[in-house]
Amino acid sequence: MTEIGVHEAKTHFSKILKRIEAGESFSITNRGKVVAVITRPEDAWQVKAQQAFGRLMELREKHPIGTVKEVVDWKNKGRR
Repeated sequence: MTEIGVHEAKTHFSKILKRIEAGESFSITNRGKVVAVITRPEDAWQVKAQQAFGRLMELREKHPIGTVKEVVDWKNKGRR
């Protein structure tokens, strides 16, 4: 994904749209901070899925659920 500044995006918007149609994606930055992502509609779901997966991985690291054996033991305890 190509990073471009707000000013460049505004100045060359038509050219950027043509590149997007060709399959390229851009992240728009304002003072170094990403403020927007622009991509083809059919590619947008991939970006959202990757972000969701990243958030799930962060949660998994912060709140581990335990080993497979522990989870199976908990499940079996609930059946008693």
